[in-house]
Amino acid sequence: MPVTFALLLLLSQATADPCYHPGSPALVLSAAWATGGPWRSLWRRPAWPGALGGPEKVTFRAPPGPKSSVVVSHLRVEFGGRAGLAAGGVRGRCQCHGHAARCAARARPPRCRCRHHTTGPGCESCRPSHRDWPWRPATPQHPHPCLPCSCNQHARRCRFNSELFRLSGGRSGGVCERCRHHTAGRHCHYCRPGFWRDPGQPITSRKACRACQCHPIGATGGICNQTSGQCSCKLGVTGLTCNRCGPGYQQSRSPRMPCQRIPEATTPLAPTPGAYSSDPQCQNYCNVSDTRVHMSLWRYCRQDYVLRAQVLASEAAGPAWQRLAVRVLAVYKQRARPVRRGGQDAWVPRADLACGCLRLRPDTDYLLLGSAAGGPDPARLVLDRHGVALPWRPRWARPLRRLQLQERAGGCRGLRPPTPSPGPEP
Repeated sequence: MPVTFALLLLLSQATADPCYHPGSPALVLSAAWATGGPWRSLWRRPAWPGALGGPEKVTFRAPPGPKSSVVVSHLRVEFGGRAGLAAGGVRGRCQCHGHAARCAARARPPRCRCRHHTTGPGCESCRPSHRDWPWRPATPQHPHPCLPCSCNQHARRCRFNSELFRLSGGRSGGVCERCRHHTAGRHCHYCRPGFWRDPGQPITSRKACRACQCHPIGATGGICNQTSGQCSCKLGVTGLTCNRCGPGYQQSRSPRMPCQRIPEATTPLAPTPGAYSSDPQCQNYCNVSDTRVHMSLWRYCRQDYVLRAQVLASEAAGPAWQRLAVRVLAVYKQRARPVRRGGQDAWVPRADLACGCLRLRPDTDYLLLGSAAGGPDPARLVLDRHGVALPWRPRWARPLRRLQLQERAGGCRGLRPPTPSPGPEP
């Protein structure tokens, strides 16, 4: 490390020197790297002005500047004139960049006794826990101490990031390292995955982060919400730790589906036709089979619409009609008045439901084949006994798309749906 030294020479008047020349230098200080030179002149003092009346103290110091440090192993002092050496000595001090007032000179190498939270032989860096600001040498106007990082007492070391320091406007640039107590983040200010923040503990507490207690079977994993501690539960499972079945579910023996839905007695919107086989008004009323339909191009073209829809709810709309809330999922054949996808109403004659021509259950997808509107309003979507409602099968999608392409290519020219008889007034 650099050492600034001072050479103290106590000079006295010598006897007459026959080699003395008044114009020659009285004192020359030279340095060399090794024995035998070459010698480099470091400092000169001109001839003494007048005779020396007594001892005089001469001190050499390196001049200030960027190149003031000189590394040497040999020093040579030359005397001229009537100057003589009465005593001499060399002393030095550590280069501590202004962050130390003392140094351990006997240590090898010499070390500064650093202050201002600095460290190193020459106090040339900040302590591992005080790197929120960049290191700077002290000046007589300001000590420029190293500032501690804000790690919430969860880390003992940090590093300085110049980019963060610039983005913060010169306020903070420290990044905590090796966060403990299950914390993470630049300031160790949040919990690691698998832990959640305990609101009853301060962030500086060792118990600020608690482990997620997610059930190994009821939860989808071991990670929970870091604010509430709520685990991610499987279908039908509830609770903070996913340890019990929710309403409408019961425990099963499957680890993949630990809770299964309790079977509910679903009431159809209309009873089965067998229940009204003795009613004379229902005899030969339903003229379309609702169990199997062979979908040919001829039958496809004679339908007013072909839809895939989900029945959501039902309510009475007068004495003759029942209004269904449906969600149209796909349109395979469009009617004269287009049917839009999404939620809308469908109208069914109550007599058709009473005789069991249509059997519809809520929350079920159906393939709906409808005739032309039989109600007074042609804009309404009507499903009556001339239509068909079949529980949807995924394998029907591709054949229906092929029929749709044939219709667009002109396959339904000349094949029009039959004109139905007027329906009952709503």
